[in-house]
Amino acid sequence: MTEVTIRRLAFSAALFLATLPLAAQSQEIPDNLKGSGEVVIGSWGGAWEAAQKLAYFDPFTRDTGIKVVLVSPEEGQIFASVKLGQPSLDVTSINGGSFSTYINKNALEKLDYSYFSKDTLAGVPAHLKKEYGIGAVIFSVGVAYNINKFPQGGKHPSNWIDFYNVEEFPGKRSLPDCSNMINGGLLEGALLGDGVPPKLLYPLDMDRAFAKIKQFKPYVGRWWHSGADAPQSLIDGEVDVAAAANGRINSAAKQGAPLALSWDQSLLENDYWGVLKNSPNKENAFKFLAYISRPGPQAAFAQAISYGPVNNDAFRILPKEVANNLPGAPELANKQIVQDYEWWGQTNSDGRTNFEVAQERCLTELAQ
Repeated sequence: MTEVTIRRLAFSAALFLATLPLAAQSQEIPDNLKGSGEVVIGSWGGAWEAAQKLAYFDPFTRDTGIKVVLVSPEEGQIFASVKLGQPSLDVTSINGGSFSTYINKNALEKLDYSYFSKDTLAGVPAHLKKEYGIGAVIFSVGVAYNINKFPQGGKHPSNWIDFYNVEEFPGKRSLPDCSNMINGGLLEGALLGDGVPPKLLYPLDMDRAFAKIKQFKPYVGRWWHSGADAPQSLIDGEVDVAAAANGRINSAAKQGAPLALSWDQSLLENDYWGVLKNSPNKENAFKFLAYISRPGPQAAFAQAISYGPVNNDAFRILPKEVANNLPGAPELANKQIVQDYEWWGQTNSDGRTNFEVAQERCLTELAQ
């Protein structure tokens, strides 16, 4: 993300915040959220981090006095540091599909919900309030494409069948690498692309999915490692079609990039925030999560990067045209497929989750 893009995002977010109702702008910060010191947070860079900085990080420091230190999270390194009793960061977002792995590895602290106001907790749906984590974001992964190659007024790829159809929609593709197989919808997209009806998607047929992807490997121009890679590969012309998160594509398109995303068969996903076991700044981490889960910060984040808020009260202060085009909006319900995190977290007879089995197969069979 360029400095100019960040400045534009900052102006857009500031303009939005200025239009919020007075109660949302000037909500008094409870004394139990104020403090000193720091909190070390994992973030993923690009438009994602820029939006978090504007809606969460900078306001949190301003209002509480607690400094935010950002690091790039690496899952393997996180688990290793927790095992040593010296976590490399305090709080990070975890994809819903791998959330159970963190719990099974005893890598997370139980959240102290006493830092959260009753109003904040009332606005967060029950399935996003877990013992070890709270909802971080609602997003969708779908089929994105370069409109210079496939003009929107003409024929363009609209679903996963089209994504895997290189004869009718020629060009290189971008798919998530093994470390992003859940949040990038790697196996789900392959099965949908192979003709599996959405209602019969789960339980996932791993054999069929990996066979489809291996057959498709010659057409993959980039295996993306971070969410920012997918839109960048489209912008650079490295690929013509990509599996990508809606917010990344929307942010790039707002800045003039020739990109578009189809909601058809898009996967509805969510992340959780988690506080790492034995975090040295866990109280500040709890304060951070309580602060950003309020409607105002959630609405500001959704305005900045087009991801759905985890606090339903945020929809009340968002412009209708924005609210209706966010992941999870009722207007999109018939086009979206809810990712089944329960299946991904199921434990097999060998003690491994479906996610761990799939990830091992991915690394072995796709040899990225």
